[in-house]
Amino acid sequence: MTQRMNTEARREQIACAALGLLAERGSEGFNIAELAESVGLVPSAVYRHFEGREDVLGAALDVFRDRVYALVDAARNEAENPLMALELLLTRHAKLIESGGAVPHIMASMDVPGGRADRRAKTQGIFRGYVARVEGLVRDGQDSGQIRSDIDPTSAALLFAGLIQPAVQLRHAEGERFDITAHVARVWELFRRAVGRD
Repeated sequence: MTQRMNTEARREQIACAALGLLAERGSEGFNIAELAESVGLVPSAVYRHFEGREDVLGAALDVFRDRVYALVDAARNEAENPLMALELLLTRHAKLIESGGAVPHIMASMDVPGGRADRRAKTQGIFRGYVARVEGLVRDGQDSGQIRSDIDPTSAALLFAGLIQPAVQLRHAEGERFDITAHVARVWELFRRAVGRD
């Protein structure tokens, strides 16, 4: 007999499924009935865990935020130095984009916030948090002497984010015809030359 899932685990399962549907359908096409069916529940069961549609969408964006931030944190922890962490982060973004799934689709989507100011503010906050984490890597690189001290860390972090977003859009539009691995190798070398201290 299968043990019933506890509330926290069920909320996470629903939020992860919601992230996938949000990526496929956008915020306007997202609905609770389809979400419930995707996790083997009836719609009323979803409402036992969430107050409503916006609460579910907020939880899906939380999952997205956690996954994107985890990429930065893992690169920071695994690389030997901050510049290598940035390269590792860019490479992992490329692999994530290649594999498809919700995160790259959300990154490519222009309608996740929809017309809602609160959802737009949350999405902007996620992006600002991501840039702040990358900026931290840049500052660490400046402190260690690997990244030029005469560049603005925020600008460098935004430049780094700009290496990824067009690749997401192109992969989304062109599929496998866009060689994300080759793109990353080219843009990393440009970025490294721009910010690195040789």
